[in-house]
Amino acid sequence: MRVFALFIAPALLIWSADSVETVFNQAQESLKKGDLAAAEKGFSAVVKQLPNHPGAWGNLGTVFSRMGRFAQAEKAYETALQFAPNEPGLWINLGLVYVKRQDFAKAKPLFERVEKSRLASAQSKEMLAACQIHTGEAEKALTTLNAMEPSASVVYLRGIAYLKLKQTIKAKAEFNQLFAAATAPAQAHYLLGQAYAGSGMLDDALASFHKALELQPDLHAARLEAAKTYIAQRNNEKAERELRALVKMTPHNPEPAYYLSALLVTEDRGQIALPVLQKLAAVQPDSWSTRYYLGRALMQSGRQQEGISAFEAAAKLAPEQSAVWYQLTRAYQAAGRMTDAQKARERLAGMKRQLVEDERKIVTGPTVP
Repeated sequence: MRVFALFIAPALLIWSADSVETVFNQAQESLKKGDLAAAEKGFSAVVKQLPNHPGAWGNLGTVFSRMGRFAQAEKAYETALQFAPNEPGLWINLGLVYVKRQDFAKAKPLFERVEKSRLASAQSKEMLAACQIHTGEAEKALTTLNAMEPSASVVYLRGIAYLKLKQTIKAKAEFNQLFAAATAPAQAHYLLGQAYAGSGMLDDALASFHKALELQPDLHAARLEAAKTYIAQRNNEKAERELRALVKMTPHNPEPAYYLSALLVTEDRGQIALPVLQKLAAVQPDSWSTRYYLGRALMQSGRQQEGISAFEAAAKLAPEQSAVWYQLTRAYQAAGRMTDAQKARERLAGMKRQLVEDERKIVTGPTVP
């Protein structure tokens, strides 16, 4: 999908000083070049001087989204929308943040608005259909998708929609179209595995991932998804085997190391995972989940105060994650910090129903930026 970034020309705005305009332009250039740290610094400086600047807030949201700091991206886009409520580019970017966080219910109305705007496109129709599929409106999504040109992404979404409707024969017919047109059959099996996994058909997902690996043994993404599927099945032994193999195959890729470390922590083997998590935390300063598992590994290793610090860092990066507040409550209690424990417990109270689901998503979801 195409990511839309909002750039509002500073010439159209009233600036408080020439220096602010210069900082904005420099931050724009940094963002275009991919220097996210410099872009964040620049846009943050602009909103301090001009807190009602939608362009700076919107671009700051883009920076946070690319860093994987989705909670902060959401807040930045929402702030931008306060000052530019009719800007479709902001609707798209905020909708994409919700999709990345798997909050399709919040994303759907935004893409519905996009469909009536000047930025409506085939891609926005697909995003709306994806949101409908994941919010119990698969039939409505199919009405839209069946009227579109049958691109690979459209056919893929139709297959997922049929899976959601438990119409597996029609779903497989759609996916067979992918195989027929696929220049890379292994990739088609990989996509099919993702569709099955997303629909809770874990055995079928594993079969597809394994078929992809038979055809292309170096398709590391398929091996990683197979490992995550094993975790969802609570088959930790096979998951660990796949992840250890991936760590050896891709020593410079942090994802397999992260998932292996997370798995070890959930089995109370945090001391083994601790050195890797410390390295990951150093190179991934914006990954709240890395700090979450680092905190648990530190607590399991008897390093209580360091564990609390890691949990506090995770809470700042992702205040909406109930699992973080649960672990922070326990850590404060263990340290005898009862006042802090009570505050954390109160924060957790309204989140308890999400606790188990959040914990599952941390291990199996796309949490590494």
